[in-house]
Amino acid sequence: MSSFIPYGRQAIDDADIAAMETVLRSTWLTQGPAVPAFEQVLYRRCDLRNAIAVSDATSAFRIACLAAGLVPDDRLWTNSNMFVTSADCA
Repeated sequence: MSSFIPYGRQAIDDADIAAMETVLRSTWLTQGPAVPAFEQVLYRRCDLRNAIAVSDATSAFRIACLAAGLVPDDRLWTNSNMFVTSADCA
């Protein structure tokens, strides 16, 4: 028996799998019409003014730093139990 800290549990249903299959069988794997559709669902469901889909956590952290107005010589606090990206983005 291995010990680990579960960071999260995913819930993937048949609708999720069908949506992924639709994208994978289309001519768009990136930047296709599913991206803005996903962004709209996300900002509506989370009651936001807008949402931006990115390809990975590094991009998300970088955009978050820009949105927070961080500039050179600012200090960024992060967690020692995170990926190095959470510090590298600053």
